Amino acid sequence: MIRILSIVLFVSGVFGQSSFPGLNSWTFGQTVGFAGGGYLISTNNGFRNGAMLPDSTRYFKINLVKYPAGINGQSLLTNGKINGHRVGLKISRLNYGIFEGRDVNNQTTGDYSAGDIHVQVMVAKPSNSGRFIVGINSGLFLSQVEHKNAKAFTFSPGIVFKSQIGTMGLTLENTGVVFNSYAETNEELPSLIVASFKSKIPKTPLELEMDYIYPIYNKTSTMTLSGLFHLRNGLMIKGGTSTKKSGQMTDVSFVNNLFADMGIGLSYEIDDILIDINSYTYGPGGLVFAFGISVRY
Repeated sequence: MIRILSIVLFVSGVFGQSSFPGLNSWTFGQTVGFAGGGYLISTNNGFRNGAMLPDSTRYFKINLVKYPAGINGQSLLTNGKINGHRVGLKISRLNYGIFEGRDVNNQTTGDYSAGDIHVQVMVAKPSNSGRFIVGINSGLFLSQVEHKNAKAFTFSPGIVFKSQIGTMGLTLENTGVVFNSYAETNEELPSLIVASFKSKIPKTPLELEMDYIYPIYNKTSTMTLSGLFHLRNGLMIKGGTSTKKSGQMTDVSFVNNLFADMGIGLSYEIDDILIDINSYTYGPGGLVFAFGISVRY
């Protein structure tokens, strides 16, 4: 029971959602390093805005994410080109762990598992000039706790516009239809409206991005600031933070408060392989760690 309570509190606190929290979970390493931002930074992008597909070379990507309370996330992603359209496939999984089941008389009924799977197909098409891109993510989300299931069809359209001052993006993330839910009442998906702006700082190897994330149903918006710094020899440093920082600060430790709501990551690209290590510090000491590897083909 203590472990289940820890999972509920952590997932609700980080992702700010009460229904279908796995939809907005971080199963892609770069998202961890950017503290939830990085929608328009193309290096090893997870394509939450499907219109970012044309900015990426063909990769096969594997990511492992470890959360507190025994939660683990994994994702597989590949992308390519078919008949002038950029396409992608992403499979994400969140494993909440193994739990001891008990009946109303507190008798053991055997162990059970809990987890989510999200399968997404992505399509994008740039305009003739290449400055305006439209993309769509659609998929099936499956969640299971013991013998109970929740299912939803997800639909996430996105657009990207490139100008001389930078790149602008707009995403309607995780809208769709719920087929089954754990609650007896009708549940809404944790849909987000994400407005993004990214720009390269002149005469520097630094890219900065600002994201405004607005949950449609709980009305608590977040702003994230993320950055990617290109060093020599294929080495990249990334980081991010958001307006959630004030809500994660406590009176316990100055050091914990300083690093609360902070993501940081390191990527190294050699030939056709990119290795990615990221972390995110949550509240009074919670740490999310992610490892990813991408192979260009």
